[in-house]
Amino acid sequence: MTSTQLHPQGTFLGAHGLQLFYQSWYPSSVRKYSSRDAAEGVLSTSNAQKRVTASLLPESQTPTDIKGVLAIVHGLGEHSGRYCRIVRGLTDAGYAVFGFDNQGHGKSEGQRGHINRWQDYRDNTQAFLSLIRQQEPTAPLFLMGHSLGGLIVLDYVLRSADSAEFAALDVKGLIVSAPPFQPTTGTASRRRMILARLLSGLLPRLSLSMNLSQGGLSRDPSVSDQAADDPLTHSSVTLRWGSETLSTLDWVKDHIDRLSLPLLLTHGEADPIISPSGSKEIFQQVNSPDKTLKLYPGSYHEPHNDLDADTVVSDLLRWIETAIAS
Repeated sequence: MTSTQLHPQGTFLGAHGLQLFYQSWYPSSVRKYSSRDAAEGVLSTSNAQKRVTASLLPESQTPTDIKGVLAIVHGLGEHSGRYCRIVRGLTDAGYAVFGFDNQGHGKSEGQRGHINRWQDYRDNTQAFLSLIRQQEPTAPLFLMGHSLGGLIVLDYVLRSADSAEFAALDVKGLIVSAPPFQPTTGTASRRRMILARLLSGLLPRLSLSMNLSQGGLSRDPSVSDQAADDPLTHSSVTLRWGSETLSTLDWVKDHIDRLSLPLLLTHGEADPIISPSGSKEIFQQVNSPDKTLKLYPGSYHEPHNDLDADTVVSDLLRWIETAIAS
């Protein structure tokens, strides 16, 4: 699968001074940088999820004429280069897409699968969105999180809702895909979670394998093969990460009724990694007057990479356009 979007990349400063990699995609009709860079700025995906680096605009460059921006926060053990179907669908429709590799993921710095505290994820998300606003100060901005990224954006929005920094971003809506509220874990995984809480203070950086099957991502075997062969993916998390994640899950469940942003919640009904029951339960607790739940029969953990990805992307695009028009 190939795409011809303009593709600026770079790094920004995240929590604890870590350099975090980000990339963005623009409609091919938008002249975002020089003709030489435009010729080179081609996103191509293969088993290794290869990318081509393009030069960034000077800071004095004026904003581009786009319909809006979608900012993506990826899931556990993956990276920002695995959302090609969404990128293609939105850029073809005139939108820009931004993604970044969170700390300990992909091309970003940090121990794989480790955070010191959940605040790190909030700080990284705030820095990422601020970067987008520097480049696109007026375009309608939407925030999407998949799986772990769904938990990250929900926690970030709920805790930041009353802050001036968040208000300045003017986020128009939230898209949450397969949030990890009800993992379909076995006894061994539950023991690991208990272990994480007990030992996080003593051995915070001790890594454990999540033992997740790549086959649960999609019914398309090429997606599983690409993920398994991708050198930028990993399957380990630390005890501190586990403890912080469990605490955040509990906190978000207790405060989800405070969510006021327009919400699109999506989940594959046949997800073997995270049960859609958790999404259904959370959706009922959200008090936002503008909320939509989309369940995709047969889809696994990554509906945007599954057999009905075109429908998923079309639903996402339609929801964004409706939100902008309202």
